[in-house]
Amino acid sequence: MKHQITIFLLVLLIGLTLPSSPVYASTPLAHQQAAITKMTKRDMAPGCGKWSVKITRLNRYPLSVKVGNHPVTKQRSASTIKVFIMLTVFHEIKQHHLKLTQTIKHDLKQMIGISDNAAANRLIRKVGGFKRVTNTARHFGFTHTVLKRFMLGSLKHGDNKTSVDDLTGFLTKTYRHQLLGKHDDNQMLTLLRHCQNHSKLPKLIKHAKIYNKTGEYPMKGVQNDAALIKTKKGVYTIVVMAQGGKQVSQYRSMNRLGRDVVAYLDRH
Repeated sequence: MKHQITIFLLVLLIGLTLPSSPVYASTPLAHQQAAITKMTKRDMAPGCGKWSVKITRLNRYPLSVKVGNHPVTKQRSASTIKVFIMLTVFHEIKQHHLKLTQTIKHDLKQMIGISDNAAANRLIRKVGGFKRVTNTARHFGFTHTVLKRFMLGSLKHGDNKTSVDDLTGFLTKTYRHQLLGKHDDNQMLTLLRHCQNHSKLPKLIKHAKIYNKTGEYPMKGVQNDAALIKTKKGVYTIVVMAQGGKQVSQYRSMNRLGRDVVAYLDRH
């Protein structure tokens, strides 16, 4: 009897000294995801229209949150689709179907830096048209991205579309050199670094490197921004797509969201 009691006490003691179940290790992450979801819903004002947001953290503690006020799928891209035109240009060059001439370099800088529509249209023609851009996007796994028209072109055959998933994937894979390789991906990052429009997500973010591409189509109430933000604490992506909304509300919401998400992730 004494022997059985001794064994029971020994088993109990071992049980008490064992590390906690690994299920508790995910709790902080779940709390962070819940906090960011709540923050996003708070910051995205009612006047934003139909919106979708995706937020990720890319460093040692990966995190991903996707939320919207509708089933999150592809939306009107406006000029955010230009990142996939850029990808197609560099892919065609890598495949030796195109040469990186001074004219093409200039058009890439203009298309990404100041969102020049004429430069984008010239590059679409250079790579072989709408289908080439769409097929290149799909080749790299961006299945929601479709180029249907030139910039400022007719909507007769539909509008250009992409999604928060595709834009987040593009930013993530480019940063990690998982698209065309380190050299070409760095060239694309450099172009994004020189995007001059920081009026949306980056506006209230301080002490950070910003790599982004915006998109707007005011006639359809479209305001988009896809940004990769690098601070001393971490690397994050925030992508917002909003359509059918009021421009003032959309801008203010994105300003708040960029500031709040980066501040929160830097603290956690």
